[in-house]
Amino acid sequence: ILKKEGFTRNICQKCKINFWSTNKNRKICGDSSCIGEFSVANNKLCKKQLSYIDVWNLFKEHFQKRDYQAINRYPVVARWNPTVDFTIASIAAFQPYVITGEVDPPAKRLVIPQFCLRFGDIDNVGITGSHCTGFVMIGQHQFVEPKDWDQDQAFQDIYDYLIKAIGLDKKELILHEDAWAGGGNFGPCMEFFAAGLELFNQVYMMYEQLPDGTTKELQQKVLDMGLGMERIAGFSQGTANIYEAIFPKTLNKLRKKIQIKSDLDLFSKFSRFAGRLNVDEVEDIDAEWNNVAKELNIKSGAELKEMIMPTVAAYAVTEHTRALLVALADGQLPSNSGGGYNLRVILRRSLSFIDRFSWNITLEEIARWHAKELQELF
Repeated sequence: ILKKEGFTRNICQKCKINFWSTNKNRKICGDSSCIGEFSVANNKLCKKQLSYIDVWNLFKEHFQKRDYQAINRYPVVARWNPTVDFTIASIAAFQPYVITGEVDPPAKRLVIPQFCLRFGDIDNVGITGSHCTGFVMIGQHQFVEPKDWDQDQAFQDIYDYLIKAIGLDKKELILHEDAWAGGGNFGPCMEFFAAGLELFNQVYMMYEQLPDGTTKELQQKVLDMGLGMERIAGFSQGTANIYEAIFPKTLNKLRKKIQIKSDLDLFSKFSRFAGRLNVDEVEDIDAEWNNVAKELNIKSGAELKEMIMPTVAAYAVTEHTRALLVALADGQLPSNSGGGYNLRVILRRSLSFIDRFSWNITLEEIARWHAKELQELF
């Protein structure tokens, strides 16, 4: 399919990964770590600018025409899976027993707007412009017998969503060949990149990892495509960061209530370099703040923080409250152990921001705004 579409396979001179591009002379893959930066701000790469919920509506419409059944999300509290506390990906709704063939799937070919929780990057939320603790991973999944498996068509379906439905020029698309593992299963995959941003990943699940370290081939063929709804919304709209794209109504109500103004022009410029401030990947975070400030012609990292931190805090409180809303609605309470401790951490981080800036706001108010904004989706 890629050859037919005019793509050529090359090897990245930096990371050595195999990638596909319409530019046969391209030497660098599409990952931001190889390119040096990425930003969705002010990009005009998509013909359609999609609101957050429109991302799912267009996806559902596109795949229903191709014989996929749209189903409702599963809880974020993964009661069916003894190995995890929370649903961390759309495929996790079906692990382990549907994938192993012990339980029938709700449909052989399905799409789902799965709300997920992940807590590995809490300190980055609000700063990098791309991190969330709670997010919707749209899944394109198949659970079929080998005789019914058509990997080319599965790829064509998601490729057409991006190129034909959203309207991305294929010249902007870079695809990586890789492998992916999670939840006890693994297989080869194709990762879709544009403007340095990974938009989604289509995994062809082939194997199960057994407790003794060995592997075995799955009895059925499993498709696992996970698409970040937040990323597609921000990418298509070209907003200053994903937070402005995914809950704009709630953010605007919060800004009005706490009386802050956000310099979105500054955040659009900041977003180009904000990925460098990932606390998990930087040895000297203060030095990196100074480097980013220099890129923006601001005297110091301390001055940059003073300019942006009220808005960063507003992003973080808004994002964390949405994650808490869904987790609480699905039956998990903050606590001092297990998965409940993760909820306690983001609860306390949110309250600490409110105290730091002396805002007259409660998390309950923000949660009600989120519920209203998400009502059409859930």
